[in-house]
Amino acid sequence: MSVTHCYMCEATATSVEHVPPRCLFPEQKDLPSGVNLRKQLITVPSCEAHNTSKSKDDEYLLYALLMNISNNPTASNHFSSKIVRAIQRSPAVIKKFTEKQIPVRVEDTQTGKIHETVALQVNRKRVETALAMIGRALYFHHFKKGWRGSVSAYPNFLLCLTEANARELNEPVEKMAALAEEFFLNQPRYGENQDVFSYQVAAGQAPAETIMLLRFYEGSRVTLLFRK
Repeated sequence: MSVTHCYMCEATATSVEHVPPRCLFPEQKDLPSGVNLRKQLITVPSCEAHNTSKSKDDEYLLYALLMNISNNPTASNHFSSKIVRAIQRSPAVIKKFTEKQIPVRVEDTQTGKIHETVALQVNRKRVETALAMIGRALYFHHFKKGWRGSVSAYPNFLLCLTEANARELNEPVEKMAALAEEFFLNQPRYGENQDVFSYQVAAGQAPAETIMLLRFYEGSRVTLLFRK
């Protein structure tokens, strides 16, 4: 009898973990009749510690993603259904994101459209850690083996909007995003529910052995670098 190990460590797997987290995918009750965005979700074997211990980080990531105004209508509907219900049950849930908000005007660099919105304070390290764990799980799923090197996450949807040197701070993020888009232009996209999530993967060059581009709700994109 073979023993299956956790995607993150050498512990024996006791459960499976959805990648990305299941909470990112709308429930059928919130979708038009006949639409199912939770079909054939990716799962990987996990130990108890690396599954249940990250549920709060999964929820935090969901909020951070859904706040991006560049997302598709699937994200907007997910926010107006699942998230609104969560806020109604516990108004304090959203407080961590909205207690420090600043009105801003944001230009869509692709369409030139100006959006009146607010800048919110997000725990970047927490989001990047959650995204890196998703990357490790996807690596296990895609290559059928765990990744023991480092994983660096570069979320292009987390931009500085209120700092005096915002343009300078955002330049490396925007450059990384542009390079990733060009690099993966003709690469296949994986994922059964691409309105919510898809990913691309390719061999990189030293020091990045593997590179992934993740798309959440189409508008929230993340570059992952896998280094030994």
